[in-house]
Parts: sequence; C-alpha cells; structure tokens
Amino acid sequence: MSSKPPRKATLERSKLRQNPVRVEKRPELLERPTASSGLFSRAEVGKRLTATDISKLIRKAGMKPMGGGGGGDAETHVELSSAVPWVEGRGWLEAAGTLQSWFPTTTIGFIPDKPSQQQGILSIWMDGLTEGDAYVAEIRVGGYSINSQAPGTYHIGASDASHVDIQQSGASQTLSVFIPAVEGTLSLINVETKGLGGWLLDDVRVLHIGKLG
Repeated sequence: MSSKPPRKATLERSKLRQNPVRVEKRPELLERPTASSGLFSRAEVGKRLTATDISKLIRKAGMKPMGGGGGGDAETHVELSSAVPWVEGRGWLEAAGTLQSWFPTTTIGFIPDKPSQQQGILSIWMDGLTEGDAYVAEIRVGGYSINSQAPGTYHIGASDASHVDIQQSGASQTLSVFIPAVEGTLSLINVETKGLGGWLLDDVRVLHIGKLG
C-alpha cells in the first residue's frame, strides 16, 4: 500500500481574515525631565584659557613663568574628546560608573540614577610628558544641579596636582587643573561629581608649560 506525502499547507493573503485594529489611549504621561534646558541647548561651550589665565594659575600656586622661552609659553600637548578619545603616545580618556551616552561627534554624558551617590568617573590619562615640567589641563564640561539652592560640585583628583572641588556654575564651564611638575611621563586626572542631576564632557586640552621658577 502506497502512501502519499502530506500536502504542504499554503497560506494565501487573499484568504486571511482581517481583524479590526483597536487602539487604547491611556491618560498617563511620561514624567517631564527636571534638567535645565541650558544643558541641552549648549549655546556656547566653556571658554579656552588665555595666556593671562594660565599666568594667573601659575602665580596663584606661588610660582612664576620662566623667561627666555624656558617656560610659560604654553603649547598643546594633546586634545581629547568623545570623537578622539585616544592619541598615540599622548593620552586617552576612560569613563566608568553611570555613563548615559558616548556620542562620537559631540559629548560624553553622565546621567546618574541616584544623584546623591557616585555619579560616574571620567579618567584623563596623559602620556609622553616631560618629567619635572608643568602642565595645565582645561576640561570643558556642562551640568545641572538637582537642587537649585545647593549647586553640585566637580571633584578633581590627580596624581600630580592638588585635589579640589569646583562648584557647578552652569551649562558650560571650564575646569582648570594646574600641574606644577609631573613626576614621570604618565599622569592621571579623575573627574567625579556630587549633587549633579547630570553632566557632560565636551573636550580636554592639555597644555605644556615647561619648567617653572
């Protein structure tokens, strides 16, 4: 007795039954963000340091630029950003903790789930430095506070510079870190925050000052 192979089921679109589409609207709305709109408009980014600004930083630390081209005439050692996070032999960026976004052409964004706790760490590694020379890192950021009555702070930790807290002052500002003399060819700066609802890194520029008197 021969058996026929089973017929394959076929589905023709013309024979499909169309069910009516039902849309249910609900009254809930997403919570409106509490962020300052200035963080997102970013009309202008924090300024670049001028020669006068650099001179003030040096003198504030109780030092003075050396004459005759030996120091104080800043040259760019490296520039780092989300678009260029690593430069061979010069430095690189690392981000850890609460990282919301890393856009290759704009910014690195940190949006913490619990603003009262650790809010993400940005590490700036500087490589190929001249031992004993002074450097200035200008870190351009933007942020907004979770409490308008108590601005948050950027905590700067460094392997060759004093640790400082800098108050958040708006959607765009420059954090200046003066390094009087590096102890080797590699140096590190960490940026952490407290009391901020979110913050962004625009870019970092490290300036080589030279030996100071």
